[in-house]
Amino acid sequence: MVKNLYAVWIKIDETLPWIELKGEYQTRIAAKKATKETLKSVKMKIVKIPRKLRVKALATAKTTR
Repeated sequence: MVKNLYAVWIKIDETLPWIELKGEYQTRIAAKKATKETLKSVKMKIVKIPRKLRVKALATAKTTR
């Protein structure tokens, strides 16, 4: 008998790709619990934040005839 295994993918931000967490789980509940435990234990380090954030804006005009 073949069992379905669940993999967990998370998306942090639209600018970052999907991240697959290690492990395969037999139930959705087990996958959800493991995901919550993993995200609780995440340690992040901010490496660099620029002092002046310069953003260039590009505006285009659409002409209709």
